[in-house]
Amino acid sequence: MFSSTLSDMKQVMRSAWHSQYRVWAGLAFMALAMVSIQYDEVVAPKVHGFSDGFGAIASDMSRRLTSFTL
Repeated sequence: MFSSTLSDMKQVMRSAWHSQYRVWAGLAFMALAMVSIQYDEVVAPKVHGFSDGFGAIASDMSRRLTSFTL
């Protein structure tokens, strides 16, 4: 009798743990999705413009360096 009750309690605790885990995993997924969307809309365009500026400077410097060697 005691072993049956203990087994039932273990099963209930396992079930509660699994449902709690699914809730937290779902909330974490939603939070990561919202952060990803915000990054895509807000941060990425600014970073793209910043990297384009560095790309233009690097290409200009490479053209200047090649003109010195010739």
